[in-house]
Amino acid sequence: MNPGDDDIDDVSLFPRSTARLISATDWQPIGIEDLEPAAWSALRDTGNVAVVAGPGAGKTEFLAQRAAYLLQTGICPWPQRILAISFKRDAAANLGRRVVARVPGHAERFVSMTFDAFTKGLVDRFASALPADWKMTSPYDIYLPSTRDVRDFLGEVAPSAPGALRWQVAGFQPETFMADVIGAWDLPVALPVSAPVDAAAYAALAWWRDHYLRPGTAYLDFVMLNRLAELLVRAVPKLRRSLRLTYPFVFVDEFQDTTAAQFSFLASVFGEGPAVTVVGDRKQRIMGFAGALPNAPKHFTSSFGATPYTLSWNFRSSDPLVQLQHVIASKIDKDSTPAVSKAVAEPGNDPAVLWVFSDADREATFIADWIAHDIAHSQRTPADFALVARQKINQFEARFQDHLAARGIALRNDDAMVGKMRLQDLLKSEVAGLLLGLLRLAAQPRGLASVWRQVSATMSNLHGATGDGVALRQVGDNLTQTIGTLRAWLQNHPVEVTTADDAIGQVIGLVDEDVLRRYLKSATAGEDLDVVIDAFRARLAAVIGSCTDWQQTFDRFESPDAVVLLTAHRSKGLEYHTVFFLGLDDNQWWAHRQDPDGSTATFFVGLSRAAHRLIFTTTPHARGGGIAEFFAMLDEAGVPEVQQR
Repeated sequence: MNPGDDDIDDVSLFPRSTARLISATDWQPIGIEDLEPAAWSALRDTGNVAVVAGPGAGKTEFLAQRAAYLLQTGICPWPQRILAISFKRDAAANLGRRVVARVPGHAERFVSMTFDAFTKGLVDRFASALPADWKMTSPYDIYLPSTRDVRDFLGEVAPSAPGALRWQVAGFQPETFMADVIGAWDLPVALPVSAPVDAAAYAALAWWRDHYLRPGTAYLDFVMLNRLAELLVRAVPKLRRSLRLTYPFVFVDEFQDTTAAQFSFLASVFGEGPAVTVVGDRKQRIMGFAGALPNAPKHFTSSFGATPYTLSWNFRSSDPLVQLQHVIASKIDKDSTPAVSKAVAEPGNDPAVLWVFSDADREATFIADWIAHDIAHSQRTPADFALVARQKINQFEARFQDHLAARGIALRNDDAMVGKMRLQDLLKSEVAGLLLGLLRLAAQPRGLASVWRQVSATMSNLHGATGDGVALRQVGDNLTQTIGTLRAWLQNHPVEVTTADDAIGQVIGLVDEDVLRRYLKSATAGEDLDVVIDAFRARLAAVIGSCTDWQQTFDRFESPDAVVLLTAHRSKGLEYHTVFFLGLDDNQWWAHRQDPDGSTATFFVGLSRAAHRLIFTTTPHARGGGIAEFFAMLDEAGVPEVQQR
């Protein structure tokens, strides 16, 4: 394939919007009252922009408003589009939905996807344009190497390295090899004739020869796909020019977690020409173990000549919690700007407290009683409460589940494995949402308007009907028929005598598995349909036996009205009325001394999920352990300690 300008985008697929353009001076935010002054300045800046947005700053809303501004004013003119890159699928989907809600008449020109989806899509579409030495000779498989796989590889390749490099190659850390070595090596257009004299280049080339430049099926992970995509745009100028013409504006979310490979790719494709907006917060850099650059936003500002802006409003947390957050934030970044709370504080709440328990069972019993009492004396629901911990989540599930259940409260462990997926990832999967939505609509005909809209939107995407009125009507008719067929099947197959395999087989058959597989391959890099279906089956099997009807089964599958249990990492981007930060002790934070910066950032992320109440739990002797500095921060912030023995 020789990609030309038209190979990237066919503008005929995107009919010119009939929405009236608005002058930049007359434009106003949509769906919100106002933006803070710094957000206004960043929004109107048409150059490269680096936005520092702390917890609760509304960064997703800011990006949605910036997209609306650029599209509605014609600064991003038809048929050009805005590309938004996120690190997580749910973040990409959330931003996409936000833009659709704000500017439905322009939303087709807003493309929101993950870094991995974008780079994989380029490789899949233009692999034939790779330089001769790197052309694929057969299809590839996604292969996610384990630490053991990398350790075995280094053990095999080090002895054969030149003497001067042998010990350096053997010294590479298996945990960070893919990010730090493979991700940092730009693929040469032509393979070197002689062995590289640099240890990193030697090991990287050996890895590529072993996994990609080999007979038969190639094995690629997403770091390698990133490197191939970067090589593509560097070696094929017409492809890079097409991308820059198509996307004059680029957004990158959660930029503090950018790796060397991702930064290199971004610079290669969009380093000159398009206006790039990055949003991030160094204080929330929790992916250092996965190769996140030490200070990616600052590196971007320098490399791209970007203008920095700092958002200071916090729409999530009450003022006392914002003050606590600043104490910890200033330990991570001495130049951290104090945030201004814009949340309405609730009277009668103790914003932050440290509870000390003599034993684990006492902790679970006390907290379960406390949550039950709070729900009974307020309008709060179980979903307003989160149990957050550093790790070892399954231990907390075993400890809390029975105590909460005895008080009529469900617990959902978002970190639990279902098949080969975490429950949180399954519940955020577009495919799982489609399958569950169809089943719920069939089991409960009325009162699920939002589920209908979600399912209808996904079905429209599956069949390429978005923007085509006739096709959309056809999708709607087919959806009505599908739900009717599924409803009749559920009525004839009571939950008491039906297996999860039977139920999922029925709904998959009605959707058309081949269509679903093709859509997933093109739209969601890294998500394997078989893995999602197996996880869906495992979750359904886990709940079906304890239910008396299908509606209850599907409600329990999702468990939206449950206290959520999750890691601090998985809590990122979420918010809850009350957060219990469990296990402030060396058992949970045993690795703190190995990576104090990353550990403190994780601590900051977990505690900043709370909107109104934040309750830490610990043991009597934890203050003198390896995380004494955490207790010092809480003391500095005036967090009271209460013995709950």
